[in-house]
Amino acid sequence: MTSDIKSMQLYPRPERILDDLRARGLGDGPLPLDVLSQLDQLHYHGTDALDVAIAECRIGLGDQVLEVGSGWGGCARHIAHRTSAHVTAIELQEDYDRVARELTARAGLDACLTHVNADFLQVDLPESGFDHVVSWLALFHIPDRASYLGRISRTLKPGGHFFAEDLYLIASPPEEEREDFRRHLFPNSLVPLPDYESTLKDAGFSDATLTDMTDDWTAFTAARLAAFRENRSGYEAIHGPGGYEVIHTFYEKMAGYFARGLVGGVRFRATLDG
Repeated sequence: MTSDIKSMQLYPRPERILDDLRARGLGDGPLPLDVLSQLDQLHYHGTDALDVAIAECRIGLGDQVLEVGSGWGGCARHIAHRTSAHVTAIELQEDYDRVARELTARAGLDACLTHVNADFLQVDLPESGFDHVVSWLALFHIPDRASYLGRISRTLKPGGHFFAEDLYLIASPPEEEREDFRRHLFPNSLVPLPDYESTLKDAGFSDATLTDMTDDWTAFTAARLAAFRENRSGYEAIHGPGGYEVIHTFYEKMAGYFARGLVGGVRFRATLDG
């Protein structure tokens, strides 16, 4: 599955974040988290979205938090730093996990963050081992929604919180576009919103609060694309024309999928039945 996810233009060459840090005079040594957090968020609305999860789940000192699909580790670092919880961050891609470990060490957060490079469907997880499970724009990549929801419910403590932001399916792309859609989005568990809610209940979650983020994320992805184009020369100065084209393709595709009504966005918090 790792090689397939690399078809997404967002995911090739994780070392590009190190190039961005070098451009800011941070080629080695300690990393200020306020600077790092401007670069290491692969979802929408940066750390503001993470603070929503912290507040809604009441994540606090001593809690055990599992993040599914942690990328560069930005979400996990912010949660650990803000709450003094311990975060276990699972990432499928070995190269992203490797860079994430380096960033965590340089940020001085090793003691409160454990990185795990593994396929979530296969990794060994403790029964009732976590107070919270969180995820940002990663769940729709994972095959077999029923299986991964079952794993999440088993590893949560009764009464524990499951918080995520994810994509859902509004309309399938035209036949001639489906391979391109699959390659750029890697949508292994993209389901309509009613199915999204019903499968949470089937997996043992209650008190689910779902917020439709589609309008917000449609505007966000359009504005992100416009800002990226505006800063083309600055981005190319660090990453080169090829690096610009890779990210531009992804941003353009995502803005288009939202604008054309193919995908929507959802934020939810649910509680595991006790």
